[in-house]
Amino acid sequence: MAEPAILFCVGATKAGTSWLYRYLHDHPDCSLPAVKEAHYWDTFDVDARDRQVAAFKVRLRELRDLREQAEKAGRGWQVTNVTRRISDMKNLMAVIAGDRADDQAYANWLTGRVEGVKLFADITPNYATLADEMLARMLALSPQTRVLFLIRDPLDRLWSHIRMQARRQRQSHEVYEKKANNILYRMLNRGQETHILERGDYPNIIRKLRRVIPEDRLMIAFTENVMRQNGISHLADFLGISPVTPDVAAPVHQGPEVVMLEKLRPRALKLLNEHYEWVARNIGPLPDRWQENRARMTG
Repeated sequence: MAEPAILFCVGATKAGTSWLYRYLHDHPDCSLPAVKEAHYWDTFDVDARDRQVAAFKVRLRELRDLREQAEKAGRGWQVTNVTRRISDMKNLMAVIAGDRADDQAYANWLTGRVEGVKLFADITPNYATLADEMLARMLALSPQTRVLFLIRDPLDRLWSHIRMQARRQRQSHEVYEKKANNILYRMLNRGQETHILERGDYPNIIRKLRRVIPEDRLMIAFTENVMRQNGISHLADFLGISPVTPDVAAPVHQGPEVVMLEKLRPRALKLLNEHYEWVARNIGPLPDRWQENRARMTG
């Protein structure tokens, strides 16, 4: 049997990575840890490591509370599920906080032997921010390493990312919709929240990925296409797994619908125009949703 492949999905943020995780997690050919975003490759800096370990500790407390509630309610299946999540996270924390002279401890955590598995995966969108040298080190983990970068319509991705920030930052007295539009306003008028734009900077990210990763080990895929059967088949072929029809038919973690102010939309589209144009020239025909938003800039 061929050696299993390792997939690193490096984003983009709010481009369907949670949907992909659930699809691969439930796929019979795959084995994924119970932690979606491992944050191994982006925490070699001491400060980044400490922040991530602290974030995992908070999540561990939440999981233990959840397990206690499940035990009291007699939901055995949930107790088993949460126990696995706790175990995987504790083991990952030990890897991140431990000696990283080489990456063997991480490889052991990610690729625990499972009979018949064809693919292991770490889906961490922040890996798109890695420097060339760290991307190359990540790629060297296995001869079968594959890298996937999902690209979603730029305006949809931007607005989804802004809404996520608004949910995280909103105080109890603030209105969610107003908070989201204020973030967009600050971005357009004051040059703030630049990290949101950087996570969806398709031209710069893709140029970097192509510079470091061989063509046969890199896939750039439109989110809108991957979620259809033809796109699933193309992805499965790249990963060496069977093209199983997903149980999850729509993106997860979308959050409540919040309307972008119409007076801000044209300026947001203008800000993203280069991304639409560059992807059309360098990746391929744009999906319908991209074309619809792109047309608003010229219509």
